[in-house]
Amino acid sequence: MKYIAYFLLGGLYTLSFSPYNIGIFSIISVMLFLFFINLDDVRSSIYKTLSYSLGYFSIGTYWLYNVIINYAEINNFLAIFLVIFFTIYLSIFFVIPMCFTLFARHKIKINENYSFIILSILITVFEIIRAHLFTGYSWFNFGQAALNTPLDYYFPVFGVHGLTFIIFLISLISINISINKDRSFSFILAIFLIIIYLGVYKKNWTYETGNISTISIVQPNIENKKKYSKQDIENRMKILKNLTLSSIKNSSDIILWPEAPLPILYKNLEKNYYENIIKNIPKKTTLIAGSFYKNNNNIYNSIINISDKSTNVYSKRHLVPFGEFLPFRNKFSNIYKTLGINTYDITPGDSNKKFSINSLIAQPLICYESIFSSESLVLDEDVDFILNVSNDGWFGDTLAPYQHLDALVMRSLENQRYSIRSTNTGISAIINHKGVIEDFIQFNKTGIINKKIISRNGNTPLSSHGYDILYSLFFIVFLYSTVYFNIKLFRRL
Repeated sequence: MKYIAYFLLGGLYTLSFSPYNIGIFSIISVMLFLFFINLDDVRSSIYKTLSYSLGYFSIGTYWLYNVIINYAEINNFLAIFLVIFFTIYLSIFFVIPMCFTLFARHKIKINENYSFIILSILITVFEIIRAHLFTGYSWFNFGQAALNTPLDYYFPVFGVHGLTFIIFLISLISINISINKDRSFSFILAIFLIIIYLGVYKKNWTYETGNISTISIVQPNIENKKKYSKQDIENRMKILKNLTLSSIKNSSDIILWPEAPLPILYKNLEKNYYENIIKNIPKKTTLIAGSFYKNNNNIYNSIINISDKSTNVYSKRHLVPFGEFLPFRNKFSNIYKTLGINTYDITPGDSNKKFSINSLIAQPLICYESIFSSESLVLDEDVDFILNVSNDGWFGDTLAPYQHLDALVMRSLENQRYSIRSTNTGISAIINHKGVIEDFIQFNKTGIINKKIISRNGNTPLSSHGYDILYSLFFIVFLYSTVYFNIKLFRRL
């Protein structure tokens, strides 16, 4: 029964994410997790940690069932098995930190709160590892719960992973103060976090350039299919064209389409379909579209400046394993064939992160790429805004489209830039540099967003230094805790 309670406690944390956004539940969940766990009982602690993480990640990954069923030609049993297997895999990144912590506590005989500090650091470190290991999976990070809370101001300095650490620290501090345990240690730690907060509160790390652009974002809301008939394709082309031409009255500088809304190579549509649309929109208007792009017999998932005759193209660099390519296809070909998994390999793009739109520079992100904090950092201070296209229709009517939008909100906060986002079925949006969604189109709705954005230049501490600032925070907190719990002078406090 106690393990079921921990499973539900992990699930409670997820209510702090969109679309619920009850941020306090993240603190309550971690507080109860730390308060009731008994580090002296090794086996029970590991089982409780596993139960908690399974509760957390089962909600964070259940939507993968929809993707697997809709995208891959495999049966329901195998789809369920894969989701369960992946949930267990993600949980390992939460259980291993507990194992290391328990080892340190029992071998070195360290204080319980000192153990929790180590645990908090390790949970954050393993979350970062999870974002890079085996191509990486950075969905459903604990720090995402800080969105739409006063903790937003930490994002440009520490990033989403830093917020994971801060949430665990706040939870630990709250427990100690409420039960009068190691209060002096906790008060000093709280004062330290408050001083940092006062330094980042409402801080503008980037600045307005004065360039104002009118953006029209198209959301066609076209059903995803594994295979398309000629009539399906013609219907898609008609919807996109009509929506685009209907936005002309807004005198837009940029019209943005979603990720690959047409299952046809760009070059096969360039001379008739795209050129016909360009002729019917103002010369000052730039059409940007997601499209499959072929070059040297390689197929790319790309963003293309349709209005630019020089073919300004950005191709997706971080591809989705099993969705856009099969890892180790040659070695595991027989296994894939047995399981009925058959995916055409898309070619990853190069390292170029800049995309020119007239006199402006955008940082492009295609779908999956927006969930990776470190890979989405705006390194060039002259980048004006973030441009994101996606196709979330494969998620089905789940929580995933809301959480995917949250990922882009975090990228806006981390880089203090406007983000413009077009998706096939939603949620398309315009997000300002403070992480505020200024306008959006609901999931499974057809529509157009017409909005002005302001270009911003400069770098945030996170984009300038990456996660080195967070690692410095780890060191300071760890050093302080080590001194406090291991020197007799501090033990008397």
